[in-house]
Amino acid sequence: MTDFPTSDPMTPRAAGCLMRGLEELDLVTVAPLRLRAHASGPAHEVFDLQEEYELGPRGRRFLLSIDAGRDGAMLVRVGGQPEWS
Repeated sequence: MTDFPTSDPMTPRAAGCLMRGLEELDLVTVAPLRLRAHASGPAHEVFDLQEEYELGPRGRRFLLSIDAGRDGAMLVRVGGQPEWS
């Protein structure tokens, strides 16, 4: 049997990085985003995000890597439906 953590696994550093990244993603997305996965490294926080439309198919997916110690970030579109007009 696997024990799953009962507390929020996102650290303050990860939450801050996600907030910085969401500000940038807001400029290129057209639907609310759902956090699918998150990974932490010594210098980076990586997030797997997907647009979620209220009706219809799921939207585009993005991988967002934030350099926790600097202002650097990398955004990669990894799939999903084309952007709605």
